[in-house]
Amino acid sequence: MNSSSRFGRSGINRFNRKKTREQKFAIVNGGEVGGISNDGNTCFMNSVIQSLASSRQFMKFIDSYLYSEIEIDTKSSGEKITMKSNQPKPELPFTTALKTLLDNVNGKYGSRGKEFSTKPLLNKMPNGPRQNFFSGYNQEDAQEFYQLTMSLLEKEFKKINQSRLPTPEPEGEKEKETKFQDVRNLKEIVSGCNKLGKLGVVYVPAAQVDPNLDDAEHKVMPLELITPVDGISCERIGCLTCGEVGGIRYAVTSGLSLNLPQNQSYYSSFNLSQLLNEWITPEIIDDVNCNRCGLLQTQQFLLSTVQELEKKDNNSKLIDQIKTRLSAIESELEKHQVSDEAFEKLTVKKQIKKSRKSKQIFLDRPPPLLSIHINRSQFDPKTYMVVKNPNNVTFPAVLDLSPYIVEPNQINMDARIPFRKQDEKLMNSQDDSISDDSQTVPSTEQPKDGLISPNGTAISSAESDPKLLYNLKAVIVHFGTHNYGHYICYRKLRGTWWRISDESIYVVTEAEVLGGQGTFMLFYEYNDGFVEVLQNVSDDEEEEESRDRSSPDVKESESESDSDENSKAGAVTDSETGNDTLAASTTSLSDVSMKGEQKEESEEESEEESTEQPRRDEFDVAEAQVHL
Repeated sequence: MNSSSRFGRSGINRFNRKKTREQKFAIVNGGEVGGISNDGNTCFMNSVIQSLASSRQFMKFIDSYLYSEIEIDTKSSGEKITMKSNQPKPELPFTTALKTLLDNVNGKYGSRGKEFSTKPLLNKMPNGPRQNFFSGYNQEDAQEFYQLTMSLLEKEFKKINQSRLPTPEPEGEKEKETKFQDVRNLKEIVSGCNKLGKLGVVYVPAAQVDPNLDDAEHKVMPLELITPVDGISCERIGCLTCGEVGGIRYAVTSGLSLNLPQNQSYYSSFNLSQLLNEWITPEIIDDVNCNRCGLLQTQQFLLSTVQELEKKDNNSKLIDQIKTRLSAIESELEKHQVSDEAFEKLTVKKQIKKSRKSKQIFLDRPPPLLSIHINRSQFDPKTYMVVKNPNNVTFPAVLDLSPYIVEPNQINMDARIPFRKQDEKLMNSQDDSISDDSQTVPSTEQPKDGLISPNGTAISSAESDPKLLYNLKAVIVHFGTHNYGHYICYRKLRGTWWRISDESIYVVTEAEVLGGQGTFMLFYEYNDGFVEVLQNVSDDEEEEESRDRSSPDVKESESESDSDENSKAGAVTDSETGNDTLAASTTSLSDVSMKGEQKEESEEESEEESTEQPRRDEFDVAEAQVHL
């Protein structure tokens, strides 16, 4: 383990003999977490494992099924009393290896630190990354490894449980009978954000999935959430002319992937709310077929044809045939949805109607652990290559998901009006802002920060729901190009934020985490009300540090090294300066500074430090360049 990882970026220097409050807090609450060695371009794996280890929901999930149960007694009623053993189930080799590594990196190692390897985990991965990832990797490998890890966990979980429910797909009539369930036969129905954080079966309205289903108001469709990263998304595609929606597409997702807007300046910066707003902004699709619009056009054509034929003689047979088809068309139009089969059977090919449709997506139920991937891949028309989008993405410590959630009972089944019923008021207010001369009057109310997507679309913000406030648990950052670079991780554990680059670990402030560059993945966790008991730094220690800082010698030293101290993590926060540029500049100092640039300064200080105290190893600023 590199000794430079001990509680600080560059150890203790002559200007800062005292540990920061964050470092002291980390020490009294168990000290340093475990690092993971780089076994050959494995930084992408290490960052994902460290991030998952920070989630209490994720650790609870593994503990819920990993260990065998032992029967210890039987009640008089015949009910068995069991307890969990400390032995993992033998049919879960990958889960066992992952849990061991997670426990190791979550250990309490004081100021000494400890280093672990991913090799035992890789040995338990069928068709794992040894064949693909080590032959060279690009910046998407962290996301791929995350998906692979969750897939293997889900596969082993299914081994010890009953057959799971499939993701709904278009099926035949016989399958529909088993696909939907009658609510009158269910004891409990979990839907939308009801009992948020609970895994298992969640139900969605059958009337929204298949509007033509018989007795749909009494039926629901089950979806199963297996791992803590599983949530439910809902997508609406509908015609902007007639408003018909071909059913709401509910699907189980294991996270969100947000695209950065292209053709922006190299120095463009976006916040997470803007990217989420872009994600829920409707996409307009031009020149597509609409069954209802086509059938309505066919109906008008046949009616006019009948009128023409009635003016002539000897056309009664043809008129009767057309009227029979018109009757069938009228019956079909009375249904909520015009099916493809009915459209092909009843329409006239020359009367196919092209229309515009809108496609929009929301979250119906967020997962206990929300994974957000920032997709930085973009096509460069100059080189005809896929390159990395370098734009900065800022994010909050607490994410409010309220604007991005739609409950089933708040969905509009008419594509001409907003997806969510609560957004209809916004649409009406926008219509009122248009003057009599059809010129748009600028609104006097400015939308709050983050409520404008990069394409300029205004997004409604729902009232904040306390249960939809998610806390930041980990951040994966990527340095380098699209095809080559290095991943590091910021993670929060035991109340302390850690910066982890493989085996190199040190304490950072939240301001440094939020001001980072190269954001690649974010992990936000549902607040289940659990309060972690932590030991705070005593007031005596803080007063002693304050007295030391107020001494003339220290004041003089601090004034001489003012610029150096401002670059330290946690030295100045955004609230103190009102400037978020400082926080952003501290994040990647050790990642962009070359060792040679600090050599001269180190040689000048070494002689002075040797007379005052034994020299401490400084943080190896070249460790990040090994991969660049």
